[in-house]
Amino acid sequence: MAPGIQVSITKSRKLSLTREPGTWGEKRRDNLPLHGLMMTKKPTLVRYDPRFALYQRQPRADKLDARQRQICRMDPAYQEALRSRVGDAQRFSAFLDGAAQYTGVEAPCPKCGGFRRRTRDRSCYTCHLAKGGANFERMKARLAPKVKQSRDGYLDKLDRQRREKNGEAIIKEFGRIRVKLFPTGRLEVTYPDGYIEPDLSKVDGQRVWELMEMLPELRDALIWAKWF
Repeated sequence: MAPGIQVSITKSRKLSLTREPGTWGEKRRDNLPLHGLMMTKKPTLVRYDPRFALYQRQPRADKLDARQRQICRMDPAYQEALRSRVGDAQRFSAFLDGAAQYTGVEAPCPKCGGFRRRTRDRSCYTCHLAKGGANFERMKARLAPKVKQSRDGYLDKLDRQRREKNGEAIIKEFGRIRVKLFPTGRLEVTYPDGYIEPDLSKVDGQRVWELMEMLPELRDALIWAKWF
Protein backbone atom coordinates (compact mmCIF):
# COMPACT_ATOMS: atom_id res chain seq x y z
CA MET A 1 0.00 0.00 0.00
CA ALA A 2 1.20 3.52 -0.83
CA PRO A 3 2.64 5.50 2.09
CA GLY A 4 0.28 7.88 3.78
CA ILE A 5 -2.84 5.83 3.01
CA GLN A 6 -5.09 4.66 5.83
CA VAL A 7 -7.68 1.94 5.39
CA SER A 8 -10.87 1.77 7.41
CA ILE A 9 -13.52 -0.93 7.14
CA THR A 10 -17.05 0.06 8.13
CA LYS A 11 -19.89 -2.19 9.21
CA SER A 12 -21.46 -1.91 5.75
CA ARG A 13 -18.40 -3.64 4.28
CA LYS A 14 -17.18 -0.61 2.35
CA LEU A 15 -13.52 0.22 1.85
CA SER A 16 -12.70 3.89 2.37
CA LEU A 17 -9.32 5.49 1.71
CA THR A 18 -8.05 8.73 3.23
CA ARG A 19 -4.91 10.66 2.46
CA GLU A 20 -2.68 12.11 5.14
CA PRO A 21 -1.73 15.80 4.69
CA GLY A 22 1.65 16.39 3.10
CA THR A 23 1.80 13.12 1.13
CA TRP A 24 2.07 12.85 -2.66
CA GLY A 25 -1.60 12.12 -2.86
CA GLU A 26 -1.89 8.92 -4.88
CA LYS A 27 -5.22 7.30 -4.17
CA ARG A 28 -5.06 3.55 -4.42
CA ARG A 29 -7.27 0.56 -3.81
CA ASP A 30 -5.30 -2.63 -3.16
CA ASN A 31 -6.35 -6.27 -3.26
CA LEU A 32 -7.32 -6.30 0.38
CA PRO A 33 -9.33 -9.34 1.58
CA LEU A 34 -12.54 -8.36 3.33
CA HIS A 35 -14.30 -11.21 5.17
CA GLY A 36 -12.75 -13.69 2.77
CA LEU A 37 -13.64 -11.65 -0.37
CA MET A 38 -11.33 -9.78 -2.74
CA MET A 39 -12.44 -6.20 -3.33
CA THR A 40 -10.96 -6.04 -6.83
CA LYS A 41 -8.77 -8.16 -9.07
CA LYS A 42 -6.42 -5.34 -10.02
CA PRO A 43 -5.33 -2.23 -8.10
CA THR A 44 -6.83 1.00 -9.38
CA LEU A 45 -4.58 4.04 -9.35
CA VAL A 46 -5.85 7.59 -9.80
CA ARG A 47 -2.98 10.03 -10.16
CA TYR A 48 -3.38 13.13 -8.05
CA ASP A 49 -1.14 16.12 -8.59
CA PRO A 50 -1.17 18.63 -5.71
CA ARG A 51 0.12 21.40 -7.99
CA PHE A 52 -3.37 21.74 -9.48
CA ALA A 53 -5.40 21.45 -6.29
CA LEU A 54 -6.59 25.07 -6.50
CA TYR A 55 -8.18 24.42 -9.89
CA GLN A 56 -10.34 21.67 -8.36
CA ARG A 57 -9.87 19.85 -11.65
CA GLN A 58 -7.13 17.28 -12.09
CA PRO A 59 -5.70 16.72 -15.61
CA ARG A 60 -7.73 13.63 -16.50
CA ALA A 61 -7.63 12.09 -19.98
CA ASP A 62 -10.78 9.96 -19.79
CA LYS A 63 -13.19 12.84 -20.49
CA LEU A 64 -11.80 16.15 -21.80
CA ASP A 65 -13.94 19.25 -21.30
CA ALA A 66 -14.00 23.01 -21.80
CA ARG A 67 -12.83 23.70 -18.23
CA GLN A 68 -9.65 21.71 -18.81
CA ARG A 69 -9.04 23.57 -22.08
CA GLN A 70 -9.41 26.88 -20.25
CA ILE A 71 -6.87 25.85 -17.61
CA CYS A 72 -4.45 24.64 -20.31
CA ARG A 73 -4.47 28.10 -21.87
CA MET A 74 -3.68 29.68 -18.50
CA ASP A 75 -1.17 27.18 -17.11
CA PRO A 76 1.52 25.58 -19.33
CA ALA A 77 2.34 23.07 -16.57
CA TYR A 78 -1.25 21.85 -16.51
CA GLN A 79 -1.25 21.60 -20.30
CA GLU A 80 1.92 19.49 -20.30
CA ALA A 81 0.57 17.24 -17.55
CA LEU A 82 -2.65 16.67 -19.46
CA ARG A 83 -0.75 16.11 -22.72
CA SER A 84 1.29 13.31 -21.12
CA ARG A 85 -1.86 11.61 -19.87
CA VAL A 86 -3.79 11.90 -23.14
CA GLY A 87 -0.96 10.32 -25.12
CA ASP A 88 -2.65 10.63 -28.55
CA ALA A 89 -1.19 13.73 -30.26
CA GLN A 90 -4.09 13.97 -32.75
CA ARG A 91 -6.68 13.92 -30.00
CA PHE A 92 -4.86 16.46 -27.85
CA SER A 93 -4.37 18.83 -30.80
CA ALA A 94 -8.08 18.63 -31.60
CA PHE A 95 -8.87 19.26 -27.93
CA LEU A 96 -6.78 22.44 -27.81
CA ASP A 97 -8.39 23.66 -31.05
CA GLY A 98 -11.85 23.06 -29.66
CA ALA A 99 -12.69 20.47 -32.34
CA ALA A 100 -15.41 17.97 -31.50
CA GLN A 101 -13.79 15.16 -33.49
CA TYR A 102 -10.50 13.83 -34.79
CA THR A 103 -9.34 10.89 -36.87
CA GLY A 104 -8.06 7.95 -34.85
CA VAL A 105 -6.01 5.90 -37.29
CA GLU A 106 -5.02 3.24 -34.76
CA ALA A 107 -8.17 1.15 -35.29
CA PRO A 108 -11.57 1.51 -36.97
CA CYS A 109 -14.83 1.41 -35.04
CA PRO A 110 -15.88 -2.24 -34.67
CA LYS A 111 -19.52 -1.25 -35.24
CA CYS A 112 -19.44 1.07 -38.28
CA GLY A 113 -15.83 0.79 -39.50
CA GLY A 114 -15.25 4.56 -39.23
CA PHE A 115 -12.10 6.31 -38.00
CA ARG A 116 -13.66 9.50 -36.63
CA ARG A 117 -13.48 9.75 -32.85
CA ARG A 118 -15.00 12.13 -30.34
CA THR A 119 -12.33 14.34 -28.82
CA ARG A 120 -14.06 14.24 -25.44
CA ASP A 121 -13.93 10.50 -24.76
CA ARG A 122 -12.51 8.76 -27.89
CA SER A 123 -15.85 7.11 -28.70
CA CYS A 124 -16.93 6.73 -32.34
CA TYR A 125 -18.13 10.08 -33.70
CA THR A 126 -20.27 8.56 -36.46
CA CYS A 127 -22.05 6.23 -34.04
CA HIS A 128 -22.52 9.19 -31.68
CA LEU A 129 -24.28 11.19 -34.41
CA ALA A 130 -26.45 8.22 -35.33
CA LYS A 131 -27.43 7.74 -31.70
CA GLY A 132 -28.24 11.45 -31.38
CA GLY A 133 -30.49 11.25 -34.44
CA ALA A 134 -32.36 8.31 -32.95
CA ASN A 135 -32.92 10.26 -29.73
CA PHE A 136 -34.27 13.24 -31.69
CA GLU A 137 -36.86 10.95 -33.30
CA ARG A 138 -37.81 9.68 -29.84
CA MET A 139 -38.28 13.22 -28.56
CA LYS A 140 -40.54 14.07 -31.52
CA ALA A 141 -42.61 11.04 -30.53
CA ARG A 142 -42.75 12.42 -26.95
CA LEU A 143 -40.49 9.67 -25.64
CA ALA A 144 -37.54 10.20 -23.32
CA PRO A 145 -34.12 9.90 -25.02
CA LYS A 146 -32.11 6.79 -24.27
CA VAL A 147 -28.95 8.82 -23.58
CA LYS A 148 -28.97 11.86 -21.33
CA GLN A 149 -27.66 15.12 -22.74
CA SER A 150 -26.90 18.31 -20.88
CA ARG A 151 -29.09 21.32 -21.49
CA ASP A 152 -26.13 23.36 -22.80
CA GLY A 153 -25.14 20.58 -25.18
CA TYR A 154 -28.68 20.27 -26.50
CA LEU A 155 -29.00 24.04 -27.03
CA ASP A 156 -25.62 24.10 -28.79
CA LYS A 157 -26.79 21.32 -31.10
CA LEU A 158 -29.99 23.21 -31.93
CA ASP A 159 -27.98 26.36 -32.63
CA ARG A 160 -25.67 24.51 -35.02
CA GLN A 161 -28.62 22.94 -36.81
CA ARG A 162 -30.30 26.34 -37.13
CA ARG A 163 -27.16 27.91 -38.58
CA GLU A 164 -26.79 25.09 -41.09
CA LYS A 165 -30.45 25.40 -42.09
CA ASN A 166 -29.87 29.12 -42.72
CA GLY A 167 -27.09 28.23 -45.16
CA GLU A 168 -24.07 28.99 -42.99
CA ALA A 169 -21.01 27.11 -44.21
CA ILE A 170 -17.32 27.57 -45.00
CA ILE A 171 -16.35 26.78 -48.60
CA LYS A 172 -12.76 26.08 -49.54
CA GLU A 173 -11.01 24.61 -52.60
CA PHE A 174 -8.11 22.19 -52.50
CA GLY A 175 -6.70 21.50 -55.93
CA ARG A 176 -9.34 19.62 -57.92
CA ILE A 177 -11.89 19.30 -55.14
CA ARG A 178 -14.11 21.71 -53.24
CA VAL A 179 -15.32 21.15 -49.69
CA LYS A 180 -18.07 22.78 -47.67
CA LEU A 181 -17.91 22.59 -43.87
CA PHE A 182 -21.18 23.13 -42.00
CA PRO A 183 -21.61 24.18 -38.32
CA THR A 184 -22.83 20.69 -37.40
CA GLY A 185 -19.53 19.22 -38.60
CA ARG A 186 -20.97 17.81 -41.81
CA LEU A 187 -18.44 17.90 -44.64
CA GLU A 188 -19.68 18.10 -48.24
CA VAL A 189 -17.15 17.22 -50.97
CA THR A 190 -17.36 18.03 -54.68
CA TYR A 191 -15.07 15.76 -56.71
CA PRO A 192 -13.30 16.61 -60.02
CA ASP A 193 -15.97 14.79 -62.08
CA GLY A 194 -18.70 16.95 -60.53
CA TYR A 195 -20.07 14.32 -58.16
CA ILE A 196 -21.13 15.78 -54.81
CA GLU A 197 -20.80 13.73 -51.62
CA PRO A 198 -23.24 15.46 -49.22
CA ASP A 199 -21.80 13.93 -46.03
CA LEU A 200 -18.35 12.36 -46.06
CA SER A 201 -18.85 10.91 -42.57
CA LYS A 202 -21.35 8.43 -44.03
CA VAL A 203 -18.74 7.02 -46.40
CA ASP A 204 -16.99 3.84 -45.29
CA GLY A 205 -13.68 4.58 -43.57
CA GLN A 206 -11.70 2.28 -45.87
CA ARG A 207 -13.18 4.02 -48.90
CA VAL A 208 -12.09 7.41 -47.55
CA TRP A 209 -8.50 6.16 -47.27
CA GLU A 210 -8.67 4.92 -50.89
CA LEU A 211 -9.94 8.32 -52.04
CA MET A 212 -7.09 10.07 -50.24
CA GLU A 213 -4.61 7.88 -52.14
CA MET A 214 -6.23 8.83 -55.46
CA LEU A 215 -6.74 12.49 -54.50
CA PRO A 216 -3.93 13.73 -52.20
CA GLU A 217 -5.69 17.09 -51.91
CA LEU A 218 -8.54 15.34 -50.08
CA ARG A 219 -6.13 14.66 -47.23
CA ASP A 220 -5.30 18.38 -47.07
CA ALA A 221 -9.02 19.13 -46.95
CA LEU A 222 -9.57 16.70 -44.08
CA ILE A 223 -6.67 18.20 -42.16
CA TRP A 224 -8.21 21.64 -42.66
CA ALA A 225 -11.57 20.31 -41.43
CA LYS A 226 -9.75 18.89 -38.36
CA TRP A 227 -10.44 15.29 -39.22
CA PHE A 228 -6.72 14.77 -38.54
